[in-house]
Amino acid sequence: MSNINEFLNETIEIGQKLTNAKSNITKIQELQAQLLDNHISTIKEDLLNKERENFVSNTRNLLVECKDHIKRIQYENARIPSSDPNFGQRQQRYEYLKTKLSNVLEDYSQVESDFMKKTKDRMTGQYKVVKPNATQQEIDDYVSNSSNSDSQSMISQQASLNTNEINEAQKVLAEVQKRHEYIKNIENTVVELTALSRDLHLHDQTDQTIINNEQNVQDAENNLACVLL
Repeated sequence: MSNINEFLNETIEIGQKLTNAKSNITKIQELQAQLLDNHISTIKEDLLNKERENFVSNTRNLLVECKDHIKRIQYENARIPSSDPNFGQRQQRYEYLKTKLSNVLEDYSQVESDFMKKTKDRMTGQYKVVKPNATQQEIDDYVSNSSNSDSQSMISQQASLNTNEINEAQKVLAEVQKRHEYIKNIENTVVELTALSRDLHLHDQTDQTIINNEQNVQDAENNLACVLL
């Protein structure tokens, strides 16, 4: 992109998309807080989680798009000589956007990690309602890998439970399993954010290697041309 005004307009658009992503993350955090409320109905919880998933998907798309644009800008800057009158301004905008995206990724990862911890804490509390004498190892195993068969097995082991208590136990464990799905989704998001951050910080060296290889090829072609003359 040779026109500096077009370049600056593009960086403004990228910056706005990153601001939108930050707003989304704030909304995601608000929805997560509501999902941790012990008093919301199942219907309300499902609606909140659906809304959260939509924001997560939209935010993922924004962050990937911004990362790709910033990566391309860095690659273009690496091909421009430092003597170019626009080089300093281009590099400054690149560094600004790279830092802004890096901060957004870090903040988002922290939001997701906090939600995962609070979700696991709530699952632990719910599990103890059904099995008060559970060991920490039992709790950790269940939180990490709960299933319908695990739930039914645990309930059947509670021989002293009456019908009402069994129904309540099944209800609580259904909630635990639902939150286990939350945790798997959170873990996937954290993995994606880590990959984006790694790509953002690794591409400097990668792109420079590409530039050097291209230059080496060009030098070899020039040398060959000189030999043939």
